[in-house]
Amino acid sequence: MKNPKLLGTLVGVALLSACFCSVIISNNDIVSKSNVKAEPGNYVMTLNSSSTPASITSSYQNLIVGDVSTLYGNDVELSFTNAKTLADGFVQLANHGKIFNFGSTNDQLTAVNGIEFTGSGSLLFKPAVNKGLLADINPISVSAGGGKVEVPVCDYFEIEAGDSGASINTLKFYYSCDPSAYDQGLVAGTYTGIGEDGYTYKLSLDNGNANLISLDKLSNIDLDGTFTLSSKTAVQVAFENLALNLSYNGHSLAFVSKTGSNAGTIPEISFDRVYTLENFESYTATGTGYVSAAAKYTTTGLRSQYYADYYTGSSTGEIGGSGWPVMTSTDNSTYNSSKGRNSSKVGIFKFSNGMSMRYISMNELYGVNSVVGKGSTFSLWARGAYTNTSFNVNHASDISMSVYAYYGSPLTPSNQTTVRESFNFTVSAGSTWQHFEFDLTEGREYYGFGIYAKQSNGSTMYVPIDDVQIYTASPFAEYVAPVAATGVSVSPTSLDLVTGGTSSLTATVSPNDVTNKAVTWTTSDAGVATVDNGTVTAVAAGEATITVTTVDGGYTATCDVTVTDPVNDYPEGTFLGSATVLGNSFTIAIAIGNESNHLVAVRLANQDAVATGITYNSSTKAISITTTGDYSSMKFGTITGTYDPENDRITGIRCNGDISSYVGNNGSIIATKPTSNYFECDGSTSELQSLFKRRYMSGSWQVDNSNADRITSNTTQYVSGTGAAKRRGYSGGAVALNFNSDFSPAIRVENIQFWVYNPSGSDISLRMWYYQAVNFGSGGETGSVTAKAGQWTYLAMGFGSKTVYNFQIADFNNTGVYLTFDNILLF
Repeated sequence: MKNPKLLGTLVGVALLSACFCSVIISNNDIVSKSNVKAEPGNYVMTLNSSSTPASITSSYQNLIVGDVSTLYGNDVELSFTNAKTLADGFVQLANHGKIFNFGSTNDQLTAVNGIEFTGSGSLLFKPAVNKGLLADINPISVSAGGGKVEVPVCDYFEIEAGDSGASINTLKFYYSCDPSAYDQGLVAGTYTGIGEDGYTYKLSLDNGNANLISLDKLSNIDLDGTFTLSSKTAVQVAFENLALNLSYNGHSLAFVSKTGSNAGTIPEISFDRVYTLENFESYTATGTGYVSAAAKYTTTGLRSQYYADYYTGSSTGEIGGSGWPVMTSTDNSTYNSSKGRNSSKVGIFKFSNGMSMRYISMNELYGVNSVVGKGSTFSLWARGAYTNTSFNVNHASDISMSVYAYYGSPLTPSNQTTVRESFNFTVSAGSTWQHFEFDLTEGREYYGFGIYAKQSNGSTMYVPIDDVQIYTASPFAEYVAPVAATGVSVSPTSLDLVTGGTSSLTATVSPNDVTNKAVTWTTSDAGVATVDNGTVTAVAAGEATITVTTVDGGYTATCDVTVTDPVNDYPEGTFLGSATVLGNSFTIAIAIGNESNHLVAVRLANQDAVATGITYNSSTKAISITTTGDYSSMKFGTITGTYDPENDRITGIRCNGDISSYVGNNGSIIATKPTSNYFECDGSTSELQSLFKRRYMSGSWQVDNSNADRITSNTTQYVSGTGAAKRRGYSGGAVALNFNSDFSPAIRVENIQFWVYNPSGSDISLRMWYYQAVNFGSGGETGSVTAKAGQWTYLAMGFGSKTVYNFQIADFNNTGVYLTFDNILLF
């Protein structure tokens, strides 16, 4: 809930929205807000005693939010931390108390370019990028009564009282509605990125000066130039004749184009800003950290975004939660002015009592902002600990430490046990600075970071930590003298592929420690084989040579590729073998569909083994058929074998069910395709009509020559091969399929087996007649079987070893269903 609005004394108040502002020319100019258009120029807003939030009392408050309103209703939201009312002035801030304008949904006081206050003490003005993340520039000091102090133009800011606090009688903000006044100071900073060539680059921008260097490139570049702002979203950087156009979104710079003589030497790079969370250079006093005052907490020493506590396991913690009381000793969190990593100051954190924690929040302990999208790596530098407060005696042992990255909600005094990521590292003893960096989760909002240590010996120590940063590419990458390539080899040196196949080649650049291992791949004939980063794809039959070339030195190696058209060695069709069961020889039939439908059926002595599935290993040629049926109450189990594509046969057939004990040749059965009286039905319609004919019952069996589709080729539904015979039904009664001419001479048949496809929604009963004289004379019926609805069914009809001239498969009371037959076998 917001506090009541604050009505300030306004001298030319303006709120910037792009370059349109609501402007009060004077208190007497009463005009409609929508009719006011700000002209470019400078404006001032003054806050005094009448602007103080009504809810700020005489006691210091942790966080108060209030609004300053223009006469036109525009609100500027200001938040106050560690502030209380001032009898004759605006507000009194405790040491390191703050005023800031982050996170508002109202209009902001934008394009601030100066600040002035009267009262006592001093203030630090901190410009901010977007809402809350401070720019990488030093705070600007403002003294009471010192007049206007110019600051980098910014939309968001934080004002912090000095070590002794500040009393503010009046506070003035100077700002402009001119978008060209957007200051380069907010864009100033360090940016890093990985170029398209894989090397790390660093771009430094500093109030019009620009520097671009490659940190780890084999031949380093170092360019100095200038940069200008054409708007809040466009930055122009020029190095000699190289123009780099970039877009700016608050924390990254991305190339738009590049031209000039250096264009070929610098790759495309997307830069992300390097954010320094802390380098401790701005500290001017030590102190006791957080101290309790009238149930509130004030801060001294190393600013309010840091505090030191330690784990006891039981006692109540004033700030850190249960079991984490605050360390109040003056050396809990301090600094040293001569032992910094690459500048003077360094933060020193004390660890004792077994476990300790130090927080580094992104801004306030109150967690006004997060760091989502502003880097993927958390980085810090640490060195071996000291054993005393003089920082001159090194601790003898290595230190096991952790970094906690907090996300999900702003870091507050009591939520240190909320969701967090943990990163463990070890700081070696000694005086050498060591760099540690940890990958953060992409897109996650981080609100604070904790540094934690657990000592094995329980002794007190003081650990130096410096240059805490967030970035995407490391600004600490270093140039290493390159090791030149001397050659390259490729493995394998030859490949045999079938059309559509792929295989991977491996290139090895010599020597083993070569710096640049990059290679390129080419093919001599892309119509035969292509190559992509070492992966070869066979396109068509032929021969091609794949060449790998080192980027460094141009050394080459080759692989010869031979591509052939694939041979379909899937075991399609019906295979017959002889199984000896209980001393008797029976025919075993294995009917296998094609590789796409995986149909399979197994019959022994005309008895269905109820096959439920088949697997085939094209490399080993191993076949495995799962069955659930039995023979004379004996289970077939899983039937296995090996396909021999050269002879088109299955060898080593074995049953593993309990029937296996009664199969004399189990494991040595060989099944081959029959050489006669086996019809795959793969012909054209005319060929199938010459092989089969359709008959229908109309008093007697009549040959149907009147319908062109009585027998047709079906290339949509078939078991194996390329097609099947589709027989048209007859709505007037029974319809049959038989051969178009008699066998001459007659053949001796034990039974007939075949696949049939029934597309209807009902099962269809099939019957068979055999004929033992020419022209369908003197025959008989074998019985009936069922073609199951909506699927392929493998059926068998026993003849009892009869000599026949012809046969026919018939169904009665048919309503015109088209049945399809495939792989008709007589044996």
